[in-house]
Amino acid sequence: MPNDGYNDGRAHITVVTFLHKRVFRPKVLIVNWHKPRGKKALEHMAHGHILWLDAMTHEGERISIICIHQATARRPDLQRRVNTHIQAEMNKSEGRRRIMGRDLNAATSRTGYSISTKSHFEKVDNQFPDFFQRTGGSLIQSEAHTPKDLMGGASLDDIKSATLDHIITWIFPNNDTAEMLAPKSTVYWLGACANDHVLISCTIDKQLLCYQDPWTRDPGSRTGAIKAENFDPKQMPRIQSKLDAIVRPIALQIITDINKGKCIKEMGLQCVVES
Repeated sequence: MPNDGYNDGRAHITVVTFLHKRVFRPKVLIVNWHKPRGKKALEHMAHGHILWLDAMTHEGERISIICIHQATARRPDLQRRVNTHIQAEMNKSEGRRRIMGRDLNAATSRTGYSISTKSHFEKVDNQFPDFFQRTGGSLIQSEAHTPKDLMGGASLDDIKSATLDHIITWIFPNNDTAEMLAPKSTVYWLGACANDHVLISCTIDKQLLCYQDPWTRDPGSRTGAIKAENFDPKQMPRIQSKLDAIVRPIALQIITDINKGKCIKEMGLQCVVES
């Protein structure tokens, strides 16, 4: 990806979606979310920035899964056009369960940004809740800011950070109730300090989307009984060497970046601990 082309659309970005084969059936439909005549107006957003899949669970539940890398905050007009096309496609199949996620390039919270960019950010940040509220979506909040400019300041106070990576659901029980709190996305800082976005993770409708045990048959002779598996701490000694092989090079790279002055010491140490 050429860094000098990111903001003007010359960067080559392609999103990808992985579906668990024990949750979803192997055949999925790729949805054309815009008409051919609207391609020019959507500019680079019509080329690899959105992947819309219609998938079927083994229990026969159809779910739309939309992976998106939205236009930058410098282009609120393009973000608005993308949202309009997505809403139009959603209107064709009202009542469908949907999950949208990745980098929406609009924030529910920001810190450390300059006054000169305030007008751009206010436009996209205001458009964002309007979109998912207008379409009946529910936002799953992240527990912390998801991108951070770790190289940009001399202290932690100078770091630019925001909540730009989101998960939105439609027709899922994600709202607060007396019995259950709304889910939040867990934030994982992985990789070296040069990585400016986090990995976010959350559970959506554990009963519907947990995977199935292929060896257990139910009385109805369906594909298998639903089983949610939790991590057993007793497994840690068995996988410790594999984890070390993955995490150790990351930690060494972060320490090298700190020693060379490429990364703020406090944040670098935090990256080492969280990795």
